[in-house]
Amino acid sequence: MESVGIPEAKRRMREYPHQLSGGMRQRVMIAIALACGPKLLFADEPTTALDVTVQAQILDLLQAQQRERYMAMVLVTHDLGVVAGRADDIAVMYAGRIVEKAPTRTLFTQMRHPYTEALLKSIPKLGQPSHTKLEAISGRPPDLVNPPPGCKFAPRCPYAQPNCLADEPPLVDPETPGHAYRCFHPVGTDAGREALERNLAAGRTAAGLPVRKADDVVVTEAAS
Repeated sequence: MESVGIPEAKRRMREYPHQLSGGMRQRVMIAIALACGPKLLFADEPTTALDVTVQAQILDLLQAQQRERYMAMVLVTHDLGVVAGRADDIAVMYAGRIVEKAPTRTLFTQMRHPYTEALLKSIPKLGQPSHTKLEAISGRPPDLVNPPPGCKFAPRCPYAQPNCLADEPPLVDPETPGHAYRCFHPVGTDAGREALERNLAAGRTAAGLPVRKADDVVVTEAAS
């Protein structure tokens, strides 16, 4: 408990959880996880429900413990901003499967899967005017008990073509070693641009998702 920055650790050992702040309770959980000296720490949403300042403190703590203990760490999070400057490699998952994985810098500058692109677009930008509407991802995740055929993201994807609905794309790395993705019409490629233009011209994707361009931004709307 001392190693994770809990002051007066011996006294704190006798206190109940309700007597500790959210950040302090998170430090206790990290201490419990580190107590057995793991070689690999699996940190699942370690900053959930914490304010931004405490989030940074917890992430800095995990990074320091990782260095001191020569420990590897898998950081699970829905916030790409959390991993942007702290992970060596990122794997993006959708419907229980990896849809893209790459070194961190590569993923942010050369993303290929439409879901990765949608996640990055949904992050608020500091330069945006006040009350700017966020770019949400249309639709809902699939039923994992009875998933649809083809690409699981196709019903929500502005690039979706007929083959996306019929066949599930394999995880391939045709360009940069270590950068793999599941997509027949990858973002930033000729195939992706052609697929998007076809859908914009038709006003909807092969899955029936309405799609249009407004102010140079592609807008999708959940089908009624």
